[in-house]
Amino acid sequence: MKGYDPQIVEAAMHQMSPPEWVKGTARETGLVKRERKINPVVMLWVLTLSFGVRLQRTLASLKHNYEKASKTNLSDSSWYERFTPELVAFLKQCVVHGIENITEQPGRKLQPKLSQFKDLLIQDSTIVRLHKTLTNKWPASRARTVAAGVKVSMLVSAVADGPKRVSLHSERTNEVKTLCICP
Repeated sequence: MKGYDPQIVEAAMHQMSPPEWVKGTARETGLVKRERKINPVVMLWVLTLSFGVRLQRTLASLKHNYEKASKTNLSDSSWYERFTPELVAFLKQCVVHGIENITEQPGRKLQPKLSQFKDLLIQDSTIVRLHKTLTNKWPASRARTVAAGVKVSMLVSAVADGPKRVSLHSERTNEVKTLCICP
């Protein structure tokens, strides 16, 4: 690939998550009790960077990539037994650390524009079919038979990690009219 320098990527990755931090987090989450065959730093980079263009890998191909990167040979059991809830906790900590690191970088070009946003809101609407006796109150918009339907509209706050507003509308109500971003 033209203009690609793997050393720049490696340096950026080590700056974002230094090996000492990765090893400490692996111990805190219980991924490693003592470092023997599995190096948590190499495992993290293999799991996050060795997917390539195919996006689907087997555990065997990940093991092969780990062995190539660490220059060690592993038994199948020492590799497969690492895929535990502790690995999930470790990866979650790494993702949170990475997101925090990205948001704190002073050189971001979008920082002045993004600083004006207080929340990220997500609108979702679902149509629920009701009993036909409710047709007069909640008429359906596209039904071949007598039907009733209600549109349940929910506004979710990404910052608060939960619903900000839930409302019921006629099924015929346009999506734009269900969106209310008032305090």
